[in-house]
Amino acid sequence: METLTLEMLNEAVRTGGPASLCERIELEPAGGVEGVVAPAKYVGNSGPTYIIEKRFIAGDEEPKRVILLDSRPSQSNRLEKTISDAMKDGEGVLSKMPRIRVTYETKTTGATTFLDNELPHRAFDGHIRVGTHDGSLTSEVEEYIQARNATLENLLPLFNLSPDTVTFGGWDSTRSRNQLRIPSVFSGEVIGVLADQSNDDPVIHRAGARVDPVEASVSFEDKKDRDAIVKAAVDLSKKTADKFIKDNDGKGSTIGLGAIPPSADKDKDFDGVAISKAICIHVLSFATLRTFRFGKGKEGDEAIRALIAAVLLRAMVGYNADPVLRANCYLVETGPATMTLDRRGGNKTELEPLTIEVAEQLLQEAYDQAHAKAGITWEGQTFEVVGNPEVINNSSDEGND
Repeated sequence: METLTLEMLNEAVRTGGPASLCERIELEPAGGVEGVVAPAKYVGNSGPTYIIEKRFIAGDEEPKRVILLDSRPSQSNRLEKTISDAMKDGEGVLSKMPRIRVTYETKTTGATTFLDNELPHRAFDGHIRVGTHDGSLTSEVEEYIQARNATLENLLPLFNLSPDTVTFGGWDSTRSRNQLRIPSVFSGEVIGVLADQSNDDPVIHRAGARVDPVEASVSFEDKKDRDAIVKAAVDLSKKTADKFIKDNDGKGSTIGLGAIPPSADKDKDFDGVAISKAICIHVLSFATLRTFRFGKGKEGDEAIRALIAAVLLRAMVGYNADPVLRANCYLVETGPATMTLDRRGGNKTELEPLTIEVAEQLLQEAYDQAHAKAGITWEGQTFEVVGNPEVINNSSDEGND
């Protein structure tokens, strides 16, 4: 099999080149097919739920019932974590990418920083827009204004400020006009083929017990006692404190005291599902990437596109090296990844799976080319933003309850 080269990427970012590159990895529960995995939870009309749907699976004539283990946005975020980790560790070409950094100062935690590739809306995120840069409102800083005024005909101002936003896509959705929408050139997801292909509910409904070695049952029926406990706890969330105080029975379990018996409530207890296998799919769309222009002429624009593709491939391989999804969703590969380059007209080329070393070398070559042909310079440039203190003053973790 061939190894992916810079020349292949250069061909792919030119008009008429390959449409896409697809990577597939087959997996199974780390504990074997007997194991249970925890899919991503979604909010339904009546509480938490899993996403179950029908898909065609290679090798099967009939569609199979599958469960979504990791969504497209989530997979993009996991690739971005490879980039943010590289920036924090100062490792490789990814660590030199320009970035936006928001810093919040609080009395309890001190300085807390967030990179644009860690924020949900990347360069267009509210934490950036309502902050300040060098003492001026970020939204009034010329460099940031130019980045937001970028178009698909010239994305260079945004690419220079936040290449991550151009690479993974973004939408400046809160703006009154000129809302730039950048489609993502990467798509990825992880699905699990359900072990039970019947129409029965495949979800395992159960929740573990909590043992309190001090006392199994703790209750505060006297409101004065409840008020005193809330005062002593200091940092209870308002939602938890209000629930505890208003409860005439004063159940200690509300604030983490006393035992809780195991339960099996079909409406709220979601422990996981059994799957026969899982499939991780990554797609890089060269057709979409070819719609991006940067005002650097034909060769310059192509060089920047090739650099974006190389960044995605390096991030993809980085995720594959540490494929963490969530607690109790532990998967292992059942074989090597397969990588296919679509050559158009039904022709495909099977490629050697990328290693970190090969992907890093490919990225270095793509960067050198973009530097020479388009003047792209990555030296870890950081657009510093001071977070608006009112955001912290009016926030809590209760949305995560």
